[in-house]
Amino acid sequence: MEGNRQSVFEVYNKIGDWFAENRPQNLIEKSYLDKLISLIPSNGSILDVGCGTGVPILNYFQNKGFKVTGVDASEKMLSLAQRNFPSTAFILADMRKLPLLKKHDAIIAWHSFFHLPATDQPDMFTVFQNHLNPEGILLFTSGTTSGEVWGMNGGENLFHASLNTDEYKQLLEEHHFKILVHVVDDAECGNATVWMAQYNPL
Repeated sequence: MEGNRQSVFEVYNKIGDWFAENRPQNLIEKSYLDKLISLIPSNGSILDVGCGTGVPILNYFQNKGFKVTGVDASEKMLSLAQRNFPSTAFILADMRKLPLLKKHDAIIAWHSFFHLPATDQPDMFTVFQNHLNPEGILLFTSGTTSGEVWGMNGGENLFHASLNTDEYKQLLEEHHFKILVHVVDDAECGNATVWMAQYNPL
């Protein structure tokens, strides 16, 4: 399963249609999305890293008037997203190798960042930093303890990994992020552990 550990997007190429049919559409993330919206300019730009099909999160931001760019490494997921939103800009890229095209007012990596091996996660904070405007907002989900978890989705084994809470706090501090929100196992949000931080460069 080492290949699946390094390239979870290849699993999503297999289960894309299943995911599109089974991904909850009731926007349980709404309170966090609204908090992010309150902190960025009304005409701001958002980078959705691991955007999947674009439903429902990218769609919610666009309906609120934001300029959203979707990024995903899965060709299947991105093809579904492009079909859903033909006028939206999408980038086919591994988030670990995201090309620096422009800076944004917010980055969201909702249930995507945690698919990276733990050894790759620290470097992502430099990627996030490089793609955010000053005072930009980073919103992502993680685990709570250091380790790996596998879970069945659409008949395929999906890899997840996490650092521990103190490591995430240290990485955010080292990269000049101020933690605004940290909620562990939010029962009203599918038991997600959520981080929201603001980039304040020196």
